[in-house]
Amino acid sequence: MSNDNGLIDEYEKLEIQKKEIEQKEEDIKKRIIELAKEKKTRFLFGSNKKCFIKEYEKVIYPEDKKQILELINKKGLYNKFSSINYFKLNPAILKGEVDKEIADLTKREMMIRIFLKDIKNE
Repeated sequence: MSNDNGLIDEYEKLEIQKKEIEQKEEDIKKRIIELAKEKKTRFLFGSNKKCFIKEYEKVIYPEDKKQILELINKKGLYNKFSSINYFKLNPAILKGEVDKEIADLTKREMMIRIFLKDIKNE
């Protein structure tokens, strides 16, 4: 088994660094929020940038959406709030399970995704 010019090892290092950076970013965001609350402000300043901290309300839906869907239907709001489920439609188009007229309105493009897996687990 060859090392493939070190590309896989380099990619693995970048993935690890990315996770570390994302974790550090989350930690810093929490510290920024705490500092803004301490100072009772929505603005903090760095050397080159101004940071705006905005609190907003997020809607969290119940895990079982049956009741909310029934009410939306009953109140005649389904068409207003429904949308295409691309996660279900995409594979159906690729498998030819959707009417040709609908599928013909879409384009197909080849994509490449790279995954890493520990060698030791094989």
